[in-house]
Amino acid sequence: MDKSASIKLTIDRLQPGVYIKLPVRWSAHPFMFSQFKITSEKQITLLKQAKISYVYAVPSKSSADPLPATPKSQQQSTQDSCIALLEQTLDDKEQHILAMQKHRRAIKECELEYQNALSKVRSLTAKIQSRPVQAMEEASNVMATMAQALMGKDDLILHLVGDARDDMDSHQHAISVSMLAMMIGKKLALSTQEVSDIGIAGLLHDIGKLKIPSQFYTAKDISPAKRKFVIEKHPDYSVEFLNNAPSISDNVKQMIAQHHEYADGSGYPKGLKNDQLHKHSLIISMVNYYEELCCPNNEKKARTPSQALSYLFASKKQLFDDKQLSAFVKSLGIYPPGTYVKLTNDQIGIVITVNTQKLLAPSVMVFDDAIPRDEAAIIYLDKEEVSIDTALSPRLIDAQVKNYLNPRSQLSFYIE
Repeated sequence: MDKSASIKLTIDRLQPGVYIKLPVRWSAHPFMFSQFKITSEKQITLLKQAKISYVYAVPSKSSADPLPATPKSQQQSTQDSCIALLEQTLDDKEQHILAMQKHRRAIKECELEYQNALSKVRSLTAKIQSRPVQAMEEASNVMATMAQALMGKDDLILHLVGDARDDMDSHQHAISVSMLAMMIGKKLALSTQEVSDIGIAGLLHDIGKLKIPSQFYTAKDISPAKRKFVIEKHPDYSVEFLNNAPSISDNVKQMIAQHHEYADGSGYPKGLKNDQLHKHSLIISMVNYYEELCCPNNEKKARTPSQALSYLFASKKQLFDDKQLSAFVKSLGIYPPGTYVKLTNDQIGIVITVNTQKLLAPSVMVFDDAIPRDEAAIIYLDKEEVSIDTALSPRLIDAQVKNYLNPRSQLSFYIE
């Protein structure tokens, strides 16, 4: 039997446990979902009040059978006292729609700011070898602009890491590391200057790679040992660039020099341990590690944000500072922004923001081909009778669904 097969039912045959699909537009009914399992008599009352005469039931998703057909003479008439329930529910939905519209405006504004920052990062990278002092001054200005535009409001959404990221393009990686690192700094209640230094270190941590020719990474006549040796020198190369810029503080230089060092001494280039490191260096190395798990050069090895964060916490905890790792987990949640998820009603969505009070109940943008993409529903799971069933790999997401949910950005971060 086709698991998606449905049967047409009149409303009087419904009871809790029956999974239904509504035959009307999303805007024409009072519910946040157009398909769901009935959990209360209240929902059935709302269907009647909304003058929806029939629905489609999906037996394979139901936990109860439909009721026997009721003769019209036995059906109860609609009670005027129930009208208030419908009006209140429709009003609640309208307020939710207004909140979603505000949410989308914030996203668009943030994307513009992000693209502006990305353009500036590319510009300063082009100047860094020929005009290092000017480039470093621009880096400070870029950082100030990013901090003000992308992190200046408590409810701002940061859309980072575009879908079309090139494997060897370090610009988006630099901005992502910078913003995530600042987010952790803010979560740890660090000073404004400390958060700024962390942001600049994140932005410039890989500039030393500019000294390594691109063909060096793939040339067949270079031994793996030599390639590893040269690549592991890039933190030192980064500091060499920074030494030409008096405006860059020693704190920033130290964090950049140590952005591949780990708490247990297994990192490079010096194999330093936690007590030998700058107190914020491990923030940069942790975010850098996370970002490379999500966006490796080999796309086939990419992990979902949820998988990457779980891997860090379960298998790589010894590499980082416990307090900083905890702040990272609390910032991104169990399901970090950008995670594709399947909900318990079988709909597919993408996590938009984290609910730090209820980490298992983030807000999710839901795919529904009955709703225009620009009006896609954003569901706050702590307010709905639905939850996340599982996280999904982006490779398993149909291109149409991915484009609908995430037309411009792959990850987003909610800064409290």
